[in-house]
Amino acid sequence: RSLTLLINVAFTYAIFIFATGNFVPLGGIESVWLICALSFWFLSLLSAPWFVPPRDAIVSAVGSLLILFTLDLSKLELFRAELEIIRWVSIIFSFFILILALVALFLHDKNRRSPGGAFAYRLTDIFGRGETLFTPPALISVIGAFQPNFSVIAWLLMFWLLLVIGRPVERIGAAWRQWGIEEKALKDTPSIGNIERIDHPNIVRVKLSSGGSWTPNRLHTASMPDGTQQYLISLFSQVQGSEVVGTGLCVSTAADPTDLPTGHVCATHDDAKTADFIENLSGVKDAELIGFAVENSTIGILCFEVSITSGLAEGDVVFARLGGIEVFYQIIDAETTEESFDQNPRGTHIVRATQLGSYSPEIGFSRYSWLPSMNTPLFAARSREFLSTHRTDREFEVGTVPTTNVGVVANIDDLVEFHSAVLGVTGTGKTELALDIVREAVEREVKVFCVDFTGEYRHRLTDLTPTFPAPSNKQATELESQLFAVDTGEYGAKKEKKVLKEGIDALRKSTAKEIEAFLRNDDDHLAVLELSEITNTKATLRLTELYLSTIMAWAQEHRRARQIMIVLEEAHTIVPEVFGSGFDADTQFVVSRIGQIALQGRKYGVGLMVISQRTALVSKTILSQCNTFFTHTLIDQTSLKFLESVYSSQHTRLIPNLGKFEFLAYGKALKAERPIMLRREFEQAKKDASDALRQPLPQNNEMELEGSEEEHIEVEQQGPKITQL
Repeated sequence: RSLTLLINVAFTYAIFIFATGNFVPLGGIESVWLICALSFWFLSLLSAPWFVPPRDAIVSAVGSLLILFTLDLSKLELFRAELEIIRWVSIIFSFFILILALVALFLHDKNRRSPGGAFAYRLTDIFGRGETLFTPPALISVIGAFQPNFSVIAWLLMFWLLLVIGRPVERIGAAWRQWGIEEKALKDTPSIGNIERIDHPNIVRVKLSSGGSWTPNRLHTASMPDGTQQYLISLFSQVQGSEVVGTGLCVSTAADPTDLPTGHVCATHDDAKTADFIENLSGVKDAELIGFAVENSTIGILCFEVSITSGLAEGDVVFARLGGIEVFYQIIDAETTEESFDQNPRGTHIVRATQLGSYSPEIGFSRYSWLPSMNTPLFAARSREFLSTHRTDREFEVGTVPTTNVGVVANIDDLVEFHSAVLGVTGTGKTELALDIVREAVEREVKVFCVDFTGEYRHRLTDLTPTFPAPSNKQATELESQLFAVDTGEYGAKKEKKVLKEGIDALRKSTAKEIEAFLRNDDDHLAVLELSEITNTKATLRLTELYLSTIMAWAQEHRRARQIMIVLEEAHTIVPEVFGSGFDADTQFVVSRIGQIALQGRKYGVGLMVISQRTALVSKTILSQCNTFFTHTLIDQTSLKFLESVYSSQHTRLIPNLGKFEFLAYGKALKAERPIMLRREFEQAKKDASDALRQPLPQNNEMELEGSEEEHIEVEQQGPKITQL
C-alpha cells in the first residue's frame, strides 16, 4: 500500500508540474484537484484499516465538504454559474452521504439484523466511495483553473479518470502481491494435478501434471468446485491417451484449508492421518485400501474397480464396512473393460467377488442381506488377524481361506447324516482330504467302511489298525465263474441264475458275520473293503452291493446304534451312471440297489462320502443327495454343468483354475452359508507316504513271476507293490 501511494503521489505531482509549471502548490483553485487526489489516496491506501465502512465514508464525506465549501469560483470567466450548481449539488450529495453513514454506523453496529441499518449500510457502501466523493471538487478545480486551455483540461480529466478512478497502480500492485502469494502457496503446497471428473459421491479423477506422483494409499488435498477442500486417499493411476489420470477416494472435509486454487490437488503426506482415515473407513487398524464398488453389483456378487498392480489374486478375500458390519467377499473372477472418459477410452480392471458374509468365531461366515452402495471402499483382508473359529469336539478344520488365517470348520455328524462328495482330477489333493476326513471320523468313534480298489487306503491308514473284510479267494473265484456262466448260458440262463443266487446267499451269511463283528466291536472303527483280486466288473459291483446292503440291514435292525460312514473311493466304478453305460439289466439293478442303500441310509445313521474324478460318470441319483461338496479341479464340461446346480455359474467358472490343494466347498456340514474357496497346506510327510506307493521296483526284483512256490512267496514278501504287480 505504501509503495502504491508513493508511485501515485509521484506521478500526480509530475502531472501537476506539467499542468501548472509550478513546483510548489500555491493554494489556489488550480491545486484543489491535487489535494483531492492526495486525500483520496492517503485515505484509501493507509487509513482504510482504521476507517472500515461506514467510517471511511464519513471521513471522505467530511473531507469533500471541507474542500467544496472553501472553493472560490467568483473570479471565473467561463462556466461560473454551471460550476456553482455542480458545487452545491456535490455539497448536498456529500452531506447526504455523511448522514447516511452516521445512520448506518449507529443502527447497523447496534443491531446487525436491523433492516434499516442494513439498507443504510448498503447505500453507503455503494455511493460513499472516495473516488465518488472527491471527483466533483476535482473536476470543478480542473475546469475552473485551466480555462480556456481546453487541451490541458482534457489531459487532466483523462489523468483523473485513468489514474484515480481506474486506479491502475493499485490494481497492478494487488495483482503483483497476489502473484507472490500464489507462488509461495504453490511452493508450500505444490499442485500435482487438476480435477478432471468427480464421480458422485466420493470418487475423484485427477489429471496428473508432469512429474506428479500418485502413490497408492497416500493422502492428498483437493480444492473442490463448491469451494470446499477434501482429503483424498489415492487408489491407483492409469494412462489415458498421452496423460496419466489418478483415481482417489474422498474421505473427509479438510479442517484447515490450504491456499490451493480451485480444481487443484496437492500432496499431503501425513501417514498418521492417512492411517486414521483408513481405520475409520474399515473399522480395523492397518487395513489396505484396494478399490471401490462399481455398477452391476448384486447381493451375492460384488463388482469393484482396482489397479492391475493391486497384487490381488483369485481366491483372495476383501471386505467392506456396511452399516457398521464387516462383510467379506472372495474373488472369483476379473476382467478388463473400457469406459468412455471425456471421449477418450479409459481401461479399467473390474474384479468380481462372491459374498462370504460377516464373520464371527462362533458361527463362521453368515450371509449379509444387502449390497454395498456405489463407490463403497474395499479393503484387502490379507493383513488382518482373525479370531479362531470356535470348534466343538464334533468339528474339525477342513481348510483355510486363502490370504487369511480363517479356518473353515466341518461337523462330522452333518457329514455322516447328510452325505458328502469329494471331487477332483488326479493330483489335486482330493484323496488327501478324504483320508483326513476318515481320520477325523475314526477319532470321533464313527464306524467308517471304505470301499477302495486302489490299495492306497490300506497303507495310508495303517496307523488306525483297519480291518479288511473280504470274501475268500475261493468265494471270489466261484462268484466270477457263476456270473460268467449266467452271461454265457442258454437263453434265460435259469439254471445258472439259480446257482448264482445260492452262491450269493452263502456269501451274504459270511458277510453278515464280518459286518456284525466290525460294527459291534468297540475297538475297531475302520474297515477297508479291497477287491483287487477280482477282475470282473460285475463281480465287483455284486460284492460291493452285498456288503453295503448288509450294513444297511444291520443299521435298520439296530436303528442309530452306531454312526456309520461309507466311503466310496473311485465312486464312478462303484455307483456309475447306468443310463447309456451299456450295462445289462442285472447290473443296472445292482447299481440302483447301491443307490437306494445310499439314499435310505441317513434314516438309520448311515452316511455316504463319494470320491470321484468325474461327476459325469457317477450316478446323479447319488450325487443329488449329497448336501456337502468339496470340489477340486475339474475340466470336463459335463461335470461343470452339473456343479452349476450345486454352486453357481460364477463359482463353476472358478473350478478349472483351482490350484493344487485348493478346492471349492459348500454345504450343510460347513460353518459357511455360501460357497467358499479353501486351501490346504502342503505336508511333506503326506507326500512321502503317497510317493512310497509309487516307487519303482528295485532292479533285483524285476523278474517274471515264475518258478517254485518258494520263489513266489519270497517275491510276495518284498512288499505291497510286488503283491499288486
